[in-house]
Amino acid sequence: MAFIPKDYQRFRIDGQNIIPQYIKATPSIVATVDQLIDCFRFAVGESYGSLRDSYEPLCMESQRHRLIRGIIHLLESRLQFEAPADADIVGLRMKIFERAAQIDGNAFVNRSKWRDDLLDEFASESQMSRQALEDNLYADLKDERQIASFEDADADEIVAHYNLSLAKSLLMYARSLVFTVVFDTTTAQSVRKLFQCLKFYNLLFEATQITESAWQFTVDCPGSILPQPQKYAISLASFLPTLYHFASWHATADLTLDGKNVIWQLKPDDFKPPRMVFPERLSEEADRLAQRLCEIDPDITIDSHVPLLNLGRQSVWVPDFSMNHKGSKRKIYVEVVGFWRADYFNRRLQSLDRPIDDLIIVLSEKMKIDKSQLANSPLKIVYYKRTPRPQDVIKAIGSW
Repeated sequence: MAFIPKDYQRFRIDGQNIIPQYIKATPSIVATVDQLIDCFRFAVGESYGSLRDSYEPLCMESQRHRLIRGIIHLLESRLQFEAPADADIVGLRMKIFERAAQIDGNAFVNRSKWRDDLLDEFASESQMSRQALEDNLYADLKDERQIASFEDADADEIVAHYNLSLAKSLLMYARSLVFTVVFDTTTAQSVRKLFQCLKFYNLLFEATQITESAWQFTVDCPGSILPQPQKYAISLASFLPTLYHFASWHATADLTLDGKNVIWQLKPDDFKPPRMVFPERLSEEADRLAQRLCEIDPDITIDSHVPLLNLGRQSVWVPDFSMNHKGSKRKIYVEVVGFWRADYFNRRLQSLDRPIDDLIIVLSEKMKIDKSQLANSPLKIVYYKRTPRPQDVIKAIGSW
């Protein structure tokens, strides 16, 4: 999903609080969005320049400049363009201009003839038809790109996507995020689903059980000291829709906007989110390790629906997957730690007040953790340099 550029983000600041300006599907909003959607629908097969000419009058007439531009930005993300020609159009165009500059000035009187002759010559050299050459001569320029398709949607759907995109865009400026979720009767299953989403997006977090059904999550944010903060910010924003699909929760985020620190209170009734599907697959590294374990030993089966492992002190751990061996009938839990910071991993270890049976931590050496400090760790740890090795995991199991 597209993010809304800063120039088009709509919010107001009241003291130390930031209040996003979400929209509702009122008749006037729906009418405006429908007009914009029609512009995009009818633009399929036309150039981007033609599309822009069709919606610019709506932008000029409306007093909601930021809102209109933000919606247009979202609609543009739903466009697919024709693939550019295989030829080096930029280089070819430069050669044509250079050759045209060499033509004698007297020939300008018969401009159409020398132009035809020049294009015919280059079309032959480029092994394409004259029409194809003319069609593609400026195809690399934004306004000349041909629109192949548009992912259609109705106004209500675009309104929902706009609100979510605005919230996600603001979360990119977060320095901290704390949220509390009160789960329904299927607490363990719901908690596990939320944990899987957090881990799927490679977020750094700590979870604490407050009551039997309430949990508090503290998530590290891009505003803290993190490697690749932009990439992490996108992951955090991508996780946000998950929260809006739980019935009872509240979140507080600290943002830094234009050098000013503001507080943002998020609630489930902020807006109605678009429909989403919870990610079921593992993180990329864990998924690859699970596949390779099954390839090495056909008696191994993988299950990503693992239980919550109690760490003590009201904290839990949800491994990436469990590895079940048909022959030994043993279940081993596996956690791949390839993205966490060293200080974050150390905080996790400090939460342990007892050994966790049958849990293997597959730990990246890129984190530069002092192995001597982990020598007496209650966890079984397997190290890897580039990618986790299934042979090392199986060897660690054999040492039990």
